Amino acid sequence: MINEFLESGQKEIHLIVFKLGTEEYAVPITSVQEIIMLLAPTRIPKAPSFVEGVINLRGHIIPIIDGRKKFQLEVTKSTNESRIMIIELENETIGLIVDAVSEVIHLGTDDIEPPPIDMTDDSDFLWGVGKFSDRLLILVDPQKFLNFSETKDLKSLSKVSEILKQSKQMNDQEAITSEKIVKK
Repeated sequence: MINEFLESGQKEIHLIVFKLGTEEYAVPITSVQEIIMLLAPTRIPKAPSFVEGVINLRGHIIPIIDGRKKFQLEVTKSTNESRIMIIELENETIGLIVDAVSEVIHLGTDDIEPPPIDMTDDSDFLWGVGKFSDRLLILVDPQKFLNFSETKDLKSLSKVSEILKQSKQMNDQEAITSEKIVKK
């Protein structure tokens, strides 16, 4: 991902910094649609272990991923600082639960190093380490956040959730119609 920025001639990248546990991560600001307060997701049976469920965000069904589970960190209870980052992937919109969103920064491309170890296929979404002041930020490529299989699973979840939502709306409409008939 850093090569794309370097080839475009950009000297700095705008990033949103978030926390999971004691570590700080960052994603390009252009991939984040919005940051919302933590909502209780509707659980979906047989979802991947890192998927908490789905939420209805202004009429759109959004799968919610627990960042701690996805990054294989210790799972803890959410706090008042916990947030959901709505992230636009190539073909999917997801919500990522994080412990906190701390700031927006400008990071010079000279301050980005490749990952210090060779990443496995499950971790190739970690594209570098950013040096910002006296801190190290783990840089995440949202386009590689989910592998092909995980993306396919989330699309299936979104479709099932949309069908359930439409079914509920139809049932609600039928109940209203029945109520009107009974009143007459």
